Amino acid sequence: MNRITQVTRRDIFDLLSDGFDEPFGFEVLHYEYDFFGRMTTVEFLNRLYPLKNMPSYDSRYSNAEEDIYIHTITNPYDYPEGWLFNDDRFGLKNGDDEHLLNFLCEAFHPEVRNDKGYWQMFYDRINNLLRADNYEMYPKDQISGRDVYGWRDLTVNSFKILKVADISLLLQLFNQGGCVLDFSTDRFDDFTKNVVGVALCARYGLSKGKSLTQFVKDGTEQDVIKLFNALIDHNESLPEHVRKVKGIDVNNDIYLKYKDLLRKVSTESSILIEHAEELKKKFSSEYLNQEIDLMYKMQKDNPTEAIGKAKELIESCCETILEMRGITPDKDWKLNQLVDETMKLLEITPKHIPDTAKEAVAIKGILGSLKGIATQIAIIRNAYGSGHGKSASYKGLQERHAKLAIGSSVTLVNFLWDSFERKSNR
Repeated sequence: MNRITQVTRRDIFDLLSDGFDEPFGFEVLHYEYDFFGRMTTVEFLNRLYPLKNMPSYDSRYSNAEEDIYIHTITNPYDYPEGWLFNDDRFGLKNGDDEHLLNFLCEAFHPEVRNDKGYWQMFYDRINNLLRADNYEMYPKDQISGRDVYGWRDLTVNSFKILKVADISLLLQLFNQGGCVLDFSTDRFDDFTKNVVGVALCARYGLSKGKSLTQFVKDGTEQDVIKLFNALIDHNESLPEHVRKVKGIDVNNDIYLKYKDLLRKVSTESSILIEHAEELKKKFSSEYLNQEIDLMYKMQKDNPTEAIGKAKELIESCCETILEMRGITPDKDWKLNQLVDETMKLLEITPKHIPDTAKEAVAIKGILGSLKGIATQIAIIRNAYGSGHGKSASYKGLQERHAKLAIGSSVTLVNFLWDSFERKSNR
């Protein structure tokens, strides 16, 4: 993707190279921040790039690590200010958006950033620039109580199960008059820390209600659903006279409707998200992880695109397995041929089972069905998925069809990757 404009890139690079001025009374204060934080440039870049395997621009040195070490550490003024942002090896100026986004998130990682410096001011300013191009950094995790940042595409609804309208109404239920339930701020932080591992008010520095709203924007759908369910349970654990004083009616139609909704989506989201996370752990390729995330995000709001991604996931898995075994897939192979070649490579049918045994027949039948998944998804994708032009009268399939395609592709990919890992370990 290349949605981050050259204007935004220029402004970000200027911030990191030159800092910024800010009026303070009758003075103007100047702020600067080194993107490599507590580290040297080489230490920081090695977290993102295989410098030893990248070329040197100085013929006296054998790789980028030696080159950069000499010119930024041994002789720290050899390179001009901001040299990195114009260096084609790192793809920050003209590369894909994700190169720049990953770079920025790493610059604000707790192991990198200088907490005594002005990192937060730079983080906020850069995030405002990114939002103009529909991206943002957000706290995705924590290390030792400090936020670790990831990035997200604001054009894609990050929730897979809950609808935006449902989330809004649930927030209204839990945030009456700006005060969430009967919690004090400290108790609310203790409560949320226990449920989702984050003390919301302490993290955001906002009121309880605004902190809950912000967490809904930042947190994973699984954590948001978990917290909403915990708030429902807390409501119902309160004595009736307390609920009456607080104006909490757990028997009205709206409350019961959203209680039932949360119970339903809890099971569904748990299955979908946990299955996706299991797959992500198995794939070492960052690209495959992103494809899995994107596929699950799209199934509700863009089922047509999700079906296309389901096919691409199978293709990516098979191509990865073949390439890791030194086999270059033929560009003319159809999806079923790609799956077939992968299964042949993996020698799927156990050798100790004779071909005449009924177990072999059953296994081959299941394997034939798995291969059929690939063929059928390819057919659906060609008719309804992304990747092909559609007429003005075209009507896409529904979310349930996308879930069927995604679930089938995940089943096949899980089996292929498990087989690959088992064979590799042997």
